[in-house]
Amino acid sequence: MKRDSGLTLVELMVVISIIAIMSAVAIPNLISWLPNYRLNGAAREVLSAIELARLTAVRENASVAVTFTPGNAAYHLWVDNGEGGGGANDFTQNGTERTLRGGPMPPSIAMSSAVFGASSSFRFNGTGLPLRTDGSPGGGAVVLTNSKGKTLTVTLSSGGNARIQ
Repeated sequence: MKRDSGLTLVELMVVISIIAIMSAVAIPNLISWLPNYRLNGAAREVLSAIELARLTAVRENASVAVTFTPGNAAYHLWVDNGEGGGGANDFTQNGTERTLRGGPMPPSIAMSSAVFGASSSFRFNGTGLPLRTDGSPGGGAVVLTNSKGKTLTVTLSSGGNARIQ
């Protein structure tokens, strides 16, 4: 008796049907999961930037400024030491002051607010403590929102510790 190897048309159609049903269930779940994934990633990015600023300030015993721009959903970190002209600790990147990191948030992530006293900027001094633009010590918070309306807040304590809430 001769045996043919391979799949019959009926077997092939059953396998294709199973794949189609599994895809119909999985793809909507994946699409709804993506905004939350981007929000978590953006919050970790902001937290990492704040920690980098503090680490650099302590390591180099320098002032490191951090500025958030909620309207553009962007942030910018630099060593605010007055190199190359301009003043130190003036919250303006002058001359050759070194950029540490910066950039926009991922697509569909809005920066709802960034409040550090009366400003959206702060700096770490050489001991790692955050100072507001008026020179007073204190922390603040950055609120990020995804396209589904879910929010995460990155808080900075007056002691310099940052965390995601």
